[in-house]
Amino acid sequence: MIRISVSVLASIVALSSQSVSANDVIADASLYTVQTTTSVEYGFGKDLKGTSRASGILIDKERGWIATNAHVVQKSPSRVRVSFKGHPYVMVEKVYTDSHFDFAIVKIDPSKIPAFARSATLECANAPIAGTPVIGFGHPWSLEYTATRGIISGVKTLSSVENLQTDTAINPGNSGGPLIEERTGNIVGINASGLTNSEGLNFAVPVPLVCTIIDLLKAGKNPAPPVLPAKFGLTLGDSELVISAVKDEWASELKIGDRIVSIEGDSNVKNESRILNKARGKLSMSVTIERDKVQRTVTLNIPKAVEEIKRSGIAVSGMLVGVSDVSDGDKSVMYVHQVDRATLAQEAQIREQDIIIAIDGIETKSPADLVLAFEGKDGKDVEIMIKRERSSSRERYDYFARSMEVRDLK
Repeated sequence: MIRISVSVLASIVALSSQSVSANDVIADASLYTVQTTTSVEYGFGKDLKGTSRASGILIDKERGWIATNAHVVQKSPSRVRVSFKGHPYVMVEKVYTDSHFDFAIVKIDPSKIPAFARSATLECANAPIAGTPVIGFGHPWSLEYTATRGIISGVKTLSSVENLQTDTAINPGNSGGPLIEERTGNIVGINASGLTNSEGLNFAVPVPLVCTIIDLLKAGKNPAPPVLPAKFGLTLGDSELVISAVKDEWASELKIGDRIVSIEGDSNVKNESRILNKARGKLSMSVTIERDKVQRTVTLNIPKAVEEIKRSGIAVSGMLVGVSDVSDGDKSVMYVHQVDRATLAQEAQIREQDIIIAIDGIETKSPADLVLAFEGKDGKDVEIMIKRERSSSRERYDYFARSMEVRDLK
């Protein structure tokens, strides 16, 4: 006979009570997952002109906050609407888009949230380990309220950004939807992307790092990631971060080659996402480094956070021109962000990513300069000086003069 102590039996009962069935998880997901539509007329940077459909997650019913991906709602001016299951689409407003994570929050009027809807439970405390069973939920290829199943494959750093890797199917339309831990029903990730032509290589924004942003917003603080005056190199195996470049005030405390041991006492800082997570909403932070096999702790002041750039520019003759969409980019450079097909701009052989230097001899270093240069020129030809980056050459740029008729200035 196998004897089980009362304490062990109680632990088993408690563990069972914390678990939910997959059917319950999927049923609950339909109560907080929404459909989204986003329409973009003027696409800055990598944002595409047009209308797209995706998913979102109700995270605060009282505030009307819905979490999704930044690439879902776009950083360019856009019209975003959401729909709860069985209900019509409602216009929402953007609350926040992040320049580091593919993460955004939009707000719906709480009075327009159906009674059955409930806020999702986010797993803020613990990141899921490899092998954790998860359920993806969303609207892939417009197949509404669809569930898929898989596991957490691991935590990966892609272009300095931390991601949850999963073999759960994530397709167009799943973006912005929940990645749910099957046992607890808590959300551990926000579905974001997958590698094309690869099976089972999909990625989600990790919720524990997103929770920092949400908590700061609730406290009325700016959670935008600061542009840090240092660059960090990853050692093989993503095991350590090494200072690879440093400038400004930080250069007095840090040197190239310093190894990051911990930040604010946390030694689990293995990528830039974790560094920014410690820096968000703070004026300073303590950093322990190792130099010449000796550890020392320094206090670093954190630069003022840079919020998502408010897109500004002009549309004319079928092209969109404005400031850089990179947070630390040169704001005195006027880029061509978009060129529509069969337009006067395309006929003038102007391309996306061209830099507008001058128009009819007027230097263009701001949107105001663009307006001045085009003022009173409707229906007339102007000469545009263009700077274009070469793909490969000893010279980095080519320069062109292009004649273009001015139409539809906005």
